[in-house]
This record gives sequence, C-alpha cells and structure tokens, in this order.
Amino acid sequence: MATEAQGVVRVARQVLTTIVINAVLQVPGIVRMARGSDQWSRLLGREIPAQGVALTVKENVVTTDLYLVVTAGCNIVEVGTVVQEEVASALEEMVGMQVREVNVYIQDVA
Repeated sequence: MATEAQGVVRVARQVLTTIVINAVLQVPGIVRMARGSDQWSRLLGREIPAQGVALTVKENVVTTDLYLVVTAGCNIVEVGTVVQEEVASALEEMVGMQVREVNVYIQDVA
C-alpha cells in the first residue's frame, strides 16, 4: 500500500528557538540565557541575540549559537558539553532536523 504525501510541515524559527531554550534551561548549571542587553556583550564587541540564541537553518540542517550564564562553581566545560548534547537531541527528536553545530558561548557566571 503506497502512501501519498499529505503536504508540507514547516516549523517556524521561533518554535526552534523555544525548543533550544527549553533544552538549555533543563541543564544543571545553567542560570539563564544571556540577553542582548548584557553589559559584557557591549564590552566584548559581540552582539548577543535578544533571546541568547542565534539559529541558521539550511536545507533541514541547523547550526545554533548559544549565549549562556552559568552557575558559579560549576564545571563550565561539562555544562557546555551537556548543553550541546541536549540541544542536538531535542532538535533531532522533536522536529527531525539534523544539527551541524551547537556553539556555546559562556557570557557570565552568577
């Protein structure tokens, strides 16, 4: 029995951003997403997206840059690695998109 295509499913960029943010905030050691108005972004000369997430989508492949604030005393490398794994897993499982890169930028410790 052959199945016919029903149409197209498109996922809005804001939905992808929400999936990413939810995955990040579940990771122990994350305080919050860095905001575009954070003082460090201006001092470093790097513009941070308003929600702390920048997404690039090309042909069902996602690259994301994450700007984060972590808990003081945590192992930053371990937290960053877990964030990369969780975000990639969430995007692959929830929307079936391939993940090329999850770049983590720690902006502050709180």
